[in-house]
Amino acid sequence: MKTWKKVITVTVVACTLALPTLASAEEMMKSKFDYSGVQTITQDGTQLVPLRQVAESLGFKVTWNGENRSVTLMKSTMMMEDKSMAMGTGYTIRIDSKTFKAGDMDNMLMTAPMIVNDMTYVPKEFVDTYLLKEMMMK
Repeated sequence: MKTWKKVITVTVVACTLALPTLASAEEMMKSKFDYSGVQTITQDGTQLVPLRQVAESLGFKVTWNGENRSVTLMKSTMMMEDKSMAMGTGYTIRIDSKTFKAGDMDNMLMTAPMIVNDMTYVPKEFVDTYLLKEMMMK
């Protein structure tokens, strides 16, 4: 009976010690973007970043649609055997709208994208949550 108590105690202690290490390893694996080279702005307490500059540096193709004031982002994920490209998740963002599409799913932003000096700015959290996640899936 005492042997089982020792085994359980040792197991609980080992797991308790290992969990912070696992969390730290996961944090270290997360992709980060260096925003020091981009001009950010703050709107109502939300940090906004220039979408084209950031997205293109992450390998996304950026397309502007002036007719409906939207930006589409696409990222090719792999080269197929026939040399064609398979595409990853596409994102469509509309200026002045908090709703955007990730693939076929509607999502919400806390702050709507806006145009400042002919550049589209989006919340930094959009890049961190969606675009960098694409990078981690590779």
